[in-house]
Amino acid sequence: MLLTLNRRCRLGAMHARDYAATRPLAVLHQGHSRWFQPLLTASLLHKLPLFVYASQPGTNLEAALSALQPLDFRGAVIEDPGLQALASDAVENLEAEAEQARRVDLVVPEVTGTRGFYLEPIALASLIRRYAFGDNALWLGPTRSELAQGLRGLSRVSVVSRSFPEGESFLERLPAPQRGLVAVAETQVTVVARQADLILYAGGNLPLALLQPYHSILALRPLPAEALRLIGRYVPPEEFQRFYLAALLEPLGYALPPETFAL
Repeated sequence: MLLTLNRRCRLGAMHARDYAATRPLAVLHQGHSRWFQPLLTASLLHKLPLFVYASQPGTNLEAALSALQPLDFRGAVIEDPGLQALASDAVENLEAEAEQARRVDLVVPEVTGTRGFYLEPIALASLIRRYAFGDNALWLGPTRSELAQGLRGLSRVSVVSRSFPEGESFLERLPAPQRGLVAVAETQVTVVARQADLILYAGGNLPLALLQPYHSILALRPLPAEALRLIGRYVPPEEFQRFYLAALLEPLGYALPPETFAL
């Protein structure tokens, strides 16, 4: 009985230490959160020492971020794009991706102040490496310059754009050797599409005549159903979201595979 009692005491002390080590991780959003439930589920499944909860900071984002260290938070994930832009001016230290994009999607408190990360382009780069799509890519749809950093592992990136200056602004985020063509006219679009191995579809109009069986499509937005029979490989937006959620936890010290996250 004495041995049983001692064992229970040791287990109780261990659980108390585990609970004491658990720290809050806030998911800051506006309206409905898409990230809270997958992050919470993954945290519980892998028994991470995180207390994940969702919060809407409203106009108090700066105050919320400055309170992370005094309240012993593990960090704050910032879901809303508008809040991400505001957060870049509200943290003391920016990682290179956050400084270039002027966006922050993860804030971690440190002794020297809050540190801001922007992990969406890192997630995109990881997904492209995992699937080995090919080296010649075409961005199709609304340009998102903040994601251009995630394309640096490709040999050549072209873009379909509404205007030449808009497309050039996107490609300027890439090293010169990787910059392909800006296609505006229909004939130009046809040429660059035929040369591409990978199409990154960001939404909007998708001319089906451009698609070939050798194309892989990485979709940031849902692909029209009629396009699926015309291409070789399709990676849906949910897969990118899984890689993104995995990237958000990695700076916190938790390397979970993207397959962990249920969407």
